[in-house]
Amino acid sequence: MLIGSILQVRNVLGSIRDITELSRGKFRDKEFGESFCRLIAKEIEIGDLLLTSLLHYIKTGTPIEKTNTVHTLIGQALSKYRAQLEEKNIKTTETFEENLPETVVPDEQLKYILNSVLLYAVASTPPSGRIEFLTRSLSLQRDAGGGQAFFVKAGKYIEIRLVVSSVAKPTGWSGRATEGITSLEKDVGFDLLLRLAKEVVLRNQGVMKFETDEEKAKMIISLGFPVERRKVFSYKPISISRPTNPSMGAIPNIPFL
Repeated sequence: MLIGSILQVRNVLGSIRDITELSRGKFRDKEFGESFCRLIAKEIEIGDLLLTSLLHYIKTGTPIEKTNTVHTLIGQALSKYRAQLEEKNIKTTETFEENLPETVVPDEQLKYILNSVLLYAVASTPPSGRIEFLTRSLSLQRDAGGGQAFFVKAGKYIEIRLVVSSVAKPTGWSGRATEGITSLEKDVGFDLLLRLAKEVVLRNQGVMKFETDEEKAKMIISLGFPVERRKVFSYKPISISRPTNPSMGAIPNIPFL
């Protein structure tokens, strides 16, 4: 309600500025007219800047509870590599748990992890393969291995599982490798990418598991992270457009902290 009123007042200021500009040149005393227009424009600018400052103040006091971060970042990762997925005709599916809890991992680090494992999966999947993302929350009253304190008090954590179907067998698999992409074996960069992602996982009290199923030609990358027990808040951005006039130009955009 308050934000809407402020934006409405700013629109009124823009209208006054437009009317003032239309009045330019219609005064008998041209020098007075020019001074009058400049004065009104300056007063409107000051009023607009004050209102903008008030909007930013309201923004800092209007927190929004952070939700659905994991699923949002997975969606962003899929969008980022959409061209590569389409080029190889790889189908993707998502099986997400509703209201999945937030995790302790910072957004930028979680984004890096998800982008890395997805890129690895894309490189590992032959044409017309399938990549599936699954998420769920679990409780586990034991250490998950690897020396990681995988649970926080109650032992709650979230699991992000990436399942790749019809993959080419990596180096080290027994038996005859299935036909498919071989660049993964030739380029150690992808293996390094996965190792670096695991380092970030471990740094954030998480675990990362890599499994293969020869018979079903599947590869599974499983990520586990502790649940964030505290409520995390973010601040919803406010769209602020300034009154403009084609002939006078926009009011200067002076940033406020």
